[in-house]
Amino acid sequence: MKTRADDAEVPPPAADRGPEPAEGGEPACLLHLVCPDCGRLADERGARTCSRCGAPLPDSGP
Repeated sequence: MKTRADDAEVPPPAADRGPEPAEGGEPACLLHLVCPDCGRLADERGARTCSRCGAPLPDSGP
């Protein structure tokens, strides 16, 4: 919707915009599945080594 030809477009009211996008990405608990050498995410939760480069994965902690 425009009020005049030279005005910027006015955003729709909040009720018409739909839901707000969720912030963030995957939960931090997946960090132990990321290979520190190549950055690949492990295919399995119990993986001990990277399936791409063979590097050991970080310890999942307690």
